[in-house]
Amino acid sequence: MEELELRQYWHIIRRHWMIVIGIPIVAIIVSGILSFFVIRPQYEADTTLLVNQSQTSAEQAGLQYDSIMANQALVNTYSAIIKSASIEENVIQQLNLPYTVAQLDKMITVSSPTQSQVIDVKVIGPSEAQAVSIANALATDFQKRAARLMDVENVQIVDRAVNQPGAKPVKPNKKLNLAIALILGLLVGIGIAFLLEYLDNRIRSAEDAQRLLELPVLGTISDYSLER
Repeated sequence: MEELELRQYWHIIRRHWMIVIGIPIVAIIVSGILSFFVIRPQYEADTTLLVNQSQTSAEQAGLQYDSIMANQALVNTYSAIIKSASIEENVIQQLNLPYTVAQLDKMITVSSPTQSQVIDVKVIGPSEAQAVSIANALATDFQKRAARLMDVENVQIVDRAVNQPGAKPVKPNKKLNLAIALILGLLVGIGIAFLLEYLDNRIRSAEDAQRLLELPVLGTISDYSLER
């Protein structure tokens, strides 16, 4: 029974093979045009900050665990400050960027590993040089502002963003886009093929008659072509 059903599925796909093959080809072509010619490449740069409270010698000999937990709590606060409108606006003016604060905010991602005192600032931009400049400007401005707002010198820039020779864009992922277009095209093509088969009430073969009428086939009439 399962073999019969698989054979029927294969017959449906073969019957509508142009749709099953044509739609994935069109999807790949459209995805390729968008990925290679339309979507602008985006580059990524990141810088790393370390949050570490300054301590006296007495404090260093005391509750180190509480100090670490306090530093981790500061990470969440500092992550919000980095993406504040005031810092972003200052970076825009400093670098003379053609963006609004809202546009720049979408380019910035601030994260921190779990149970860590490290803040990772990632910037995605249309060029590597611009992304590097924005990331470093954010880190520098935040370091100065944190010292002024929190009245402590507890933010250190561990790694500055640098230009990488031969850097490749992180967006768009051309191979991934083509693979997704192929898979979605196949699914859509097969789905349309089965939909057309479901809507088609014509009896094309003895197997169709037996399946629809649930009666055994007693005989068939052969089709002979006459040639002059």
